[in-house]
This record gives sequence, C-alpha cells and structure tokens, in this order.
Amino acid sequence: MTTSSVYVHLQRPDNGEWVTVGRYTLNRPETNNGIVAGSFKYAPSYLEADHPWAIDPINLGKLDTTPYAAPRYNGLTDVLRDIAPDAWGKFLLQKEHNLSANAHEFEYLINSGNADRWGALAIGLNKKPSTSTIASPKMPKLADMVEELQLMSSRQPAKHVELRKRLMKTLSSGGARPKATVRDGNVFWLVKPTINTDTRNIALIEYACMRMGSRATLNMAETALHQDHARTAVLVKRFDRADDQRHMVLSGASILKTEYPAKLSVNQNNANWSYPLLAQSLRLIGVPDVDLMELFGRMLFNALIGNDDDHPRNHAIVWSQSEKKWRLSPAFDVVPNMEETPRNLSMQLSQGRWDISYDALFYDWKYFGFANKAATHHYAKHLIAAIIDSSNLLERDGLLAEDAELIRSRIQSVAHQLNPQA
Repeated sequence: MTTSSVYVHLQRPDNGEWVTVGRYTLNRPETNNGIVAGSFKYAPSYLEADHPWAIDPINLGKLDTTPYAAPRYNGLTDVLRDIAPDAWGKFLLQKEHNLSANAHEFEYLINSGNADRWGALAIGLNKKPSTSTIASPKMPKLADMVEELQLMSSRQPAKHVELRKRLMKTLSSGGARPKATVRDGNVFWLVKPTINTDTRNIALIEYACMRMGSRATLNMAETALHQDHARTAVLVKRFDRADDQRHMVLSGASILKTEYPAKLSVNQNNANWSYPLLAQSLRLIGVPDVDLMELFGRMLFNALIGNDDDHPRNHAIVWSQSEKKWRLSPAFDVVPNMEETPRNLSMQLSQGRWDISYDALFYDWKYFGFANKAATHHYAKHLIAAIIDSSNLLERDGLLAEDAELIRSRIQSVAHQLNPQA
C-alpha cells in the first residue's frame, strides 16, 4: 500500500491569517487491481481553536475528528478537486511533469502551485502553513500574456520566456480553454483569449453576453475587454480574491455530490446535474431565497441564449464573512453555443427534464424561493423582457452584427416558446 498525504491550509475569512485546517490522505494499492481510497480529517488544532468555518458545508460539514471518505474522483476529496487544475492546467502539467493522461487527480493537485488556486485553500507537505505568495503578472503584461497564451494553445515555442515559465506555475484556474490571472491593484482578473482554432471570436461573445445578462439585472461576474491588433481576450473579475484576501468557494459539482467531467456518457446524462437539486442544497446550507431566484434567472438566461455548457462546475457559492453565510457566486463562463441551437441544457431544468420548454422550466418553481407559480411567472416575464431589451445593445459591446442577430433571434424564439403568463 502506497500512502500519500498533504496538509490543507485555509486563509481565515476574518483576519487573513493562514491556519492548518486538516489533512488529506490517499491510499493507493501497489497493484492496479486494488481499491484506491482517500479521506480528509479536520486538524485537532483547528477544532480546538473553535474555528467556525467548514470548508465544504455539504460534504465536510461536521467539524469533528471523524475522517471523511472521498467517494468521488478516485478518492480525491471534492473541495480539493475544486482547487486542482481542469483540462487546460492538466494539459500543461502533462507536458511539464511527464504525467500520463490517466494520472490520478492527486498528481495534478500536488504539481500545481498555490499562487493561483481557486478560493481560500492551499496545500503543503508541512503542518505549518507555508503558502507561496500571489505571483500573478501585473496588468502591463496583459498584451504579452494574451499572445503567450495563444502560442501555448497552438503548441508553439515561447516568445516571452520568463512569462511562459510563470504561466506554467499557475495552472489551477478551471476550464478547458487557456487562461491566466493578472492583478491590477487589489483586483484579480482571469484572462481568457480567443485562440486560433476558434471559428468565432469567443472572447468577445462571452464579454457581450455577460454584459447583456448584467444589464438585465442578473448578478454576472464583472468583465472587461482587451483588444490588441488581431488579439482579443475577455477579462473576468475573480470573485474569490480581493487584495491579499482569498474567499472560500465551493463548486456546484461539490454541492451536488457529482463529478465533472461526468463518468456517464452525455447521452445518459447525470441525475445529479440539476438546477432544482442545486437550489435545494443551497437552501439547506442557509443561502437566502434571493439567490435561489437568481439561480432560476440564470437557468432562464441560459435557456434563452443557448448556453448548454452550464455544467455543475460552472456554478459556485462564495463565503461572505460580513454576513457569515454562503452566497451564490456571480455567474461566470456564460457563453452561448454559436454552432447550433441547443434543445437541452447540461443541467436539468426540473426533475428528469433537460429540454428547453415551458413545462421543464416551471415545473419545479417551488424550489427557487418564489411564493407561488404566479410569482415565478411574473419574475420570468420581466426578466425575459429585460434580456430582450439588453440584447439590442450587443453591437454596442463590439459584437459582429451577424452574431448579435443570431443571439437575438434565438432569444425571441425561445421566449415565444416559453411564454410565461402573468
């Protein structure tokens, strides 16, 4: 039996100090036929100090010394999978450390640095926290960063060698597309460029759609646009960072106790990928009704624009220390499918229903904080009208007329199909 373990450190939400919150252990049999098992245990020192923060209120909610088994990700605890790299970071780590495409999730976790991790957690081999400092490039490096990310996505040699080295050490940002973080004063931005294989200007489309949702009163992450000659990138403000303080976050996948990417095929779907189930779980941990209504609004927005990449890892909660409660994070990674009009979303709109339809959208209204179905209809009617009005400004945000018209016509078509009554 091979045993590996790391200490898990947390930046305290109240004063910014780093503390050891627990320890993760992975047991791997030396033969491939054995069972891989992982577990997390809160540190006695963390419990004795009476710290109130459960780093995962769904899967690690009870603050005691009982070890928590890790039933998903081949033994990696959900909240640690949240701070590990996704497809883009894994690709780079495979190149940098000669990792197999089938390497255990733990290998990706320990080979990525703490500087760029999502949320307020870090890992270390020592019991005492010894986290690396935030090493994100400053904003003047933005143009070079966009160029270097494009070169990396095309598997081309580095033009900015030192920047490439730095980017290779900050791999924990999620998603399949190239991205990196820059710091501008006390604000952190996630930089996501359009790449050579894109048939459309995806960065610009994301920027315009995020702006459209924000104008329609949805709580979207703040965005900015970078354009330099033929290079375009969308900048998305990181809601898990403010100056040197990192905020606790948890993905929708962890909340729903599901894996992303799913083990099941797309055609089989995953029963836990569900907006109503997510709303129910959020209510159980004290997320207010206004956020559940916001979640319904995002589901409606995704249906209208055709964003079928609304999988569980594209939803999250963030800890509010001032309110001492978890809140739904700002929306992020909201990008419509521009190649074809989706008939389904990745997440269920109601139990067993992935289809974009009136019945699927409104059947489980009671889980989203509304007083009754009429109140749900009223909310939806006004949000749809606001989204339609906002879509008329897509060209003002720089979107090509043909792309703007495609999105507008799709919104009109789906809105007519849904047709919520007052």
